[in-house]
Parts: sequence; C-alpha cells; structure tokens
Amino acid sequence: MNASTRTLVWTVAILSLSLKTARAGDWSGSVIDTVSKEIAGLMKAHRTPGVSIAAVEDLKITWIKGFGVANARTGERVTTNSLFEAASMSKPLFAYAALKLVEEGHLELDRPLVEYLDEPYLKDAPRHLEITTRMVLSHTTGFPNWRKGGWREGKTVPVNFEPGTKFGYSGEGFLYLQRVVEHFTRERMDVYMKREFLDPIGMQSSSYTWDERFAKEVAAGHDAKGKLKKEGKRAERANAAYTLLTTPAEYARFLIEIMDPRRREHSLSRKGVERMLTRTSHSPSRAVHYGLGWAINTTPTGDFVSHGGSNGTGFRCYSRFDRSKRNGIVIMTNGNGGKALYQELLNKLAPPLAHAHARRHRGPVSESSSILLGDAPECLLRADEELSIRGRNAGIGLFTQ
Repeated sequence: MNASTRTLVWTVAILSLSLKTARAGDWSGSVIDTVSKEIAGLMKAHRTPGVSIAAVEDLKITWIKGFGVANARTGERVTTNSLFEAASMSKPLFAYAALKLVEEGHLELDRPLVEYLDEPYLKDAPRHLEITTRMVLSHTTGFPNWRKGGWREGKTVPVNFEPGTKFGYSGEGFLYLQRVVEHFTRERMDVYMKREFLDPIGMQSSSYTWDERFAKEVAAGHDAKGKLKKEGKRAERANAAYTLLTTPAEYARFLIEIMDPRRREHSLSRKGVERMLTRTSHSPSRAVHYGLGWAINTTPTGDFVSHGGSNGTGFRCYSRFDRSKRNGIVIMTNGNGGKALYQELLNKLAPPLAHAHARRHRGPVSESSSILLGDAPECLLRADEELSIRGRNAGIGLFTQ
C-alpha cells in the first residue's frame, strides 16, 4: 500500500468515525435521523427551495448539511458555505455586543439612551426620552416593529405606549440602540461588530453588510410558491435588527459562545450571560418570555432559548439552544414557506427527545411538548454536503478530504 493510498484509507476511517460519533448522542442522532427522513417531503410541501442546518451537542458543532438549491433560477445547490439572511436572528448577536459594552461600563442598562447622544433621537416625541438599553433588548420601548414606509425613509417613529410598561416587539428599538453604539464607538456598527465579535467568535464569513466576496455563496430568496424573489447584492446599509448574512455553522458558534462563557476578551462573563437570559418581559401573544435579546421558552421538559427570523426578501430561519443539555440547532431557509417547514420539522423532532428526557428524570411528558418548539415548483432535493465535526475549540476544526 503506497503512501497516498494509506492517507486516503485513514481519511475515510476518520470521517466514518466522526459520523458515528455525531450519531452517538441523543440530540445529534435524533436531528440526523429526523432530518434525513423528513426534509425532502417538507421542502416539497412548503415549496422551500433550499435549507441548511447545523446541530450542536456537548458544545461542539456535530453536524452540518445543506439541501436543495440556493437559487431556483440557476439551480445552484446549497452548500454548507451558503450564506443566508439571518433576519431577526441578527438581534441576539448585537444584543450580546451591547451587553459587553454594559459589562465594560460604557453603557448602563437603565440609563436613558438619549443621554449618550448630542441631541434627541426623535423630534417632538418626549416619551422616547425614557427609553433605555434594557427596554430595547427586552422589546418594551413602545416603538412599533418598523415605522410606516420603512426605516430608510427617515420618517418619525411613533411611541405607541409608555416605555417599559409592556411588551411590543420592535426592530426600531434595535436601530435606536445601534445609533447610540455607533455614536460611542465613532464607527459603523458593521465594522465594529466584524472586528470585535464576528471574527473572534469564528464567524469570519458573516457580515451585517454586503461584500462582493459573498456573490458566489449567497442564497437567493423565494416566495411562498418557491419562485425567485431576491438575488444578488443586499444589505448595503447595516441594520442591527435584520441585515446579518451568515451560515448555520457560523451562527452555531455563537450559540456555543453563549452556552460556554469563557474568559476571552470579546466574551461576556457568566454573570453577563445570566443577565442576558433572565426573564425580563412577557409576550402574551407569543406565549414566551424575553430576556435581553432572546426568547425564553418554557416546555414540560424544561426551558430552552430561541430566536427566529423572517425577512420580506424570502428568508425564514430559526435557532434554539438548551444550556442544561448543552445542545442546539440552527435552521436557515431561502423561502417564505421556511417557517412552516422548520416548525413541522421541530415538532417531529421533539417527541423522542421529550420522552428520553422524561425517562432520565422518571417523570411524565405532556403531549403539548411537541407543539412548543419553534416560532410559531418542484425543487432539486439533493444534499450537497454533510460534515461531522469533532475536537475541541467549539468544533471549529473540520475533517476534509
């Protein structure tokens, strides 16, 4: 056996072993088995051209896989490097950065944001003078999600209720906090986030604004019928609430960052993470609590933390993690039908995990546990890549041929 043959044999053996390792865990094995069985039918039923998924178990990325096409017009396939619009999943990452500024003493959670600016953010809107960082991150500012005509139009933002008194989901609040952070740092938010957080976390391909290098990797958005809706350049101006472009694997590294706080320069302390994930507000309509940047979901088998995303350009995505079990999942899709797809997928995934959890704790499982996960043309249904990942450093190292 020559050297090159031996190398190939060892590579195949290592890849086979890593796949078995990924399947060994309750969570990874359930994700792999459920997705493999269900994804083709779900994509067809919900007319979703492309899907990409990353699973985390024991603080490592254990599985990544892409399905279908990134662009229905060109037929280009989804790969594990395909970039998707994270939509509102942009918010938790920016919230993490804001809380780091709080931890460093540059921001105060309960100090009015207007005090950090040279002039009021809004004219003739006295109630907005009360808005704080905590209110923004817990969605209690009183702002609507977006002003009429969109944020780019520069029209005034109404304050619909007394800030801090109740829940009202708002992207406008995050944009306000973004302006405060930009004023303090004296640079654009996307530049600051790239240097201080994205790159250190291991999200080198991710960005809040467009870069020409994305042209070959970015997925196109599609409507509810699976027809092309948006392709090419996007996010020329950063918005902390929704313009992040990323991959499921890179976003999964962010989940690991939160589940495993370390003493690194860019990281939040354990106390900071606890603050982020403490119930702060409650959404009656969504039936969830919110911490500072994340939704906190209560189920019969315990709490998990999540955030979804929905952009009008044709993207639906979802992420969730369970700190006690040290596992999580990121699902990104490039079609309006993607939300129904990931909800149905998670509901199919939930029952075996819920019953396994009950057996470990010797307690009954409510049937309702299977409906609490998630936010509320024919496609090429082929998987492009499947990577199993082992090792330390939050699963950053990949086995490749």
